[in-house]
Amino acid sequence: MVGCAERCDFGGRIEHDRGMAPNSAKYLISNGTDDRVSLFDDGRVKVWSTTHLWTELSRERHNALGETVLLGFGRTLDTPGPVDRRQQPDAEFSLDPEQGHTVAATVAADNGTFVQFFHDGTIAVGNDGRDLVSVFNAGRESNTTRGGVNGVGGSVMVTFGGSYRPRTVRENDFQVELAETTSPRPNRLYKDEFLVK
Repeated sequence: MVGCAERCDFGGRIEHDRGMAPNSAKYLISNGTDDRVSLFDDGRVKVWSTTHLWTELSRERHNALGETVLLGFGRTLDTPGPVDRRQQPDAEFSLDPEQGHTVAATVAADNGTFVQFFHDGTIAVGNDGRDLVSVFNAGRESNTTRGGVNGVGGSVMVTFGGSYRPRTVRENDFQVELAETTSPRPNRLYKDEFLVK
């Protein structure tokens, strides 16, 4: 990481000192909105928001070995979750909606996984040497039995199969390392969560 007291701005990219992570995610990335992407050391990628659900827009084989899923905004939640008490991201990128569906920034991992943030707010998650195994799209609404809005929002957990690692990492704006010393955890619904279809 860059040694900054709070955060550093590098031409549209802001890098933050990480501090202690409250969960098992190794890296937390932001597109400058309330949306976040978490990259886990076991290779999984979670795209999440506390204000809206997600919609799977498309899947494609972007090269001979790898696949990508494109995620877009789903339904806005009537009662959003908290947006002001979360962990500072490791890197934050800014969007310019006038540029539409063009890439604003790319995050790449040494295992071939990459995340592309588009100026229109959509997010692509892919791997340059592996197929998609699971795109687990879940949501949670606020209700009277929960006693608050913590955990409210939409999240998509993306998992790839195999162990192939490309010799070179794709061109990127922020690069991370994922050891993958353990297998990805299985997906499951937590209390009050539902699948988004």
